Amino acid sequence: MTENRNGIENREGAENRTEGSFPIRVTNGDDRMKNISLSDLLHFHGLTSEDPDTFLFEFVVICKTYDYTSDDQKLKLFPSTLKDAVLH
Repeated sequence: MTENRNGIENREGAENRTEGSFPIRVTNGDDRMKNISLSDLLHFHGLTSEDPDTFLFEFVVICKTYDYTSDDQKLKLFPSTLKDAVLH
């Protein structure tokens, strides 16, 4: 067992992260955004049959899949997911 910087003991070789979380990456700000195919991008129309919480959860999953981890990247992408009256 070793002790990480927070004083928590880990097994040798175990990663220092909470189960179910994504690792934090240190970037220098020069990251380029990967292109997301329009067929992979979700759309929200604001219909009563659509659940906004489910849409936002799925949006975050897609962002993580394409390494859109910063809020700036997500905010650039988000308006393109809105359609019809919700966009206006």
